[in-house]
Amino acid sequence: MTWKYIFLLKAVINWVESIALLLTDSWIREWLGQPPLTNPEYLHLFLVLVFVIGLGYWWVGNDISHNHGIVKLGILAQSSVFIVLAYHTLVRSLHPFYLIPGVIDLSFAILFGLFLYSYGRIKPALE
Repeated sequence: MTWKYIFLLKAVINWVESIALLLTDSWIREWLGQPPLTNPEYLHLFLVLVFVIGLGYWWVGNDISHNHGIVKLGILAQSSVFIVLAYHTLVRSLHPFYLIPGVIDLSFAILFGLFLYSYGRIKPALE
């Protein structure tokens, strides 16, 4: 497994997700029987940030010996996305379909943690 391609893949996933959700969120909400967003600008802000974080992953993928701060930020961002989506799924304010990107993000957060551990940038929790 090469770390470079994992970061480049995550960059592309971020870009595709952000553009796809920007173009299809209202259709998906209608299909799932959920009301339209009251303030769609928050979704747009979030999707722009997802796209920008994808740029960071692209930078890391092109030079995996540097930009480890971006990786740490990505771990926090991806874990936060999962936590927020899981919470809203549990309290039933969000359809479970929206948890799928959160699970993908959590999986990559774990992979990125393994990457940092393999580079000696983080210490095991039990040390």
